[in-house]
Amino acid sequence: MNNKLQSTISLCRRAGKLQMGFDQVKESAEAGDVKCVFVAADLSDKSKKEVCFFCGKVSVPVYCLPITKDEIKMAVSKGSGVLGVTDEGFAGILMQQGEALQ
Repeated sequence: MNNKLQSTISLCRRAGKLQMGFDQVKESAEAGDVKCVFVAADLSDKSKKEVCFFCGKVSVPVYCLPITKDEIKMAVSKGSGVLGVTDEGFAGILMQQGEALQ
């Protein structure tokens, strides 16, 4: 399952539909570009709380993916615990794999 998830994240990045890192995701969410935000399973509770708080203010759903930051790094060659997806199709696929935090 993680290989499929990593492949989807990689494809999303190559398609230019992936925002990485809290600051970049926050900026895109404020602009209304992000459809859904995903966090890594090993992201700290404090960081998850910050992401959920911000996304709640801009009405963007947040999901926790069953992969770690290292596994995300293997998929996209950049480590990040917060991902924002700007495409509804990719967001839908990833939402099926994650657990809702809000």
